[in-house]
Formats: sequence, C-alpha cells, structure tokens
Amino acid sequence: MNKLISTITLLTFFIPAFGQSNNSFADSIRVKYNIPELAYAVVSSDSILEIQTLGVQKVNTGFKAKIDDRFRIGSNTKTITSYISAVLVKQGKIQWNTKFFELYPELKTKSNSAYYDLTLQDFVTFRANLIRWSYDNAMPAKKQIKGNSQQQRYEFISWILQQDPSMDKQTIYWSNPSYVAAGLMLERATGKTYEILVEELGKELGIKFGFG
Repeated sequence: MNKLISTITLLTFFIPAFGQSNNSFADSIRVKYNIPELAYAVVSSDSILEIQTLGVQKVNTGFKAKIDDRFRIGSNTKTITSYISAVLVKQGKIQWNTKFFELYPELKTKSNSAYYDLTLQDFVTFRANLIRWSYDNAMPAKKQIKGNSQQQRYEFISWILQQDPSMDKQTIYWSNPSYVAAGLMLERATGKTYEILVEELGKELGIKFGFG
C-alpha cells in the first residue's frame, strides 16, 4: 500500500513538471522563429495527455491564444483528399485507374494530349506531370478564374491542362494542381461539391473542418 501511495505521489509531481517542460520548449520555438501563435498536443493511441496554445492570435496584439482557435492547415488538404478518394474507391464510386477525361470529356479537345491518360491515382500520388503552381504564380490571372469555388476549380484545371507538361522526367512531380484535379474527379463521381465531401468526412471522424 505504501508503495502504491508513493507511486501516485510521484506521478502527481511528475505530470505537471512534464507539462511545464513541454510548454517551455514549445514556446521557445515559437519565440525563436517569430511565430505569433502555436499549438501542440501530446497524445497516446487513445487519449490526449496534454494540449496547449501559446502566444497571440495576431502579431503585435494582446489577443491571447485560446484552446479553440483554428489554424489554416495548408497542404494537409492533400491528406484529406487522399482519404476521401480511398473511401470512395472502397465504396465503388470511383476507381484508382479512372481517367480524368472519362469524367470530364468536355475538356479533352482543348487540353494537352500529354495528359489524356492521367488517372486519380496519378494525381494523388504526384505521378501526374503537371506544371508546378503556387499562390504567387502570376498566371492564370484572377480575371480568368470566375464563379463560385467549384467553378473556380474547374476553370483553374481547364487552364492547367492546356499548358505544356513538366519537361523534367521525375519519379514524383510535386504539383499542387494534381490535387485540384483529384478533387474535381471526386466531385463529378459523386455529384457533390468538394466542400460537402469534406464536411461529411468531418462528421464521420468528429472533426470540424473549415474553408477559407
């Protein structure tokens, strides 16, 4: 009994010290790299052992970080899209070897023939030799991409598929447009917008996704 009490007492002292150590370490990283707000968690296979937010919500303000603050997750969108793809393949609503132009035949005639055989698997595994593109690219111009979010995705990929493919022979092509194309394929295969597909996944997994 005395041994059990000693163990519990030790844990009582250890856990707060463990949390303080993590807190200090995480905040030192935040300060070193001038990050306004940082969140971290320590988890096990079935539990959240510790979760903290540090810093401020906006640079040069006193708006203290809160535990329910939401962060832009950037390229994790690719993970989410891949997950939805796998679910839909399992459900038989689309196949890994489904070709893009099987679902979007109206875009084929004006697209570069180098892309005719690209599949869903090519897009989610970065095997599609599409050009690199990021938010700081000048083209396509904003005036070329109109409509709601779904229409903008469609117009964007329409433009991308008219461009020459990447000329460097690579095993993996790190091209963001690949995942826009994959998302469009999921939309056409299900008749649902990408946003609805993500919301449905969130309800299934207990995650509240946001768009912005």
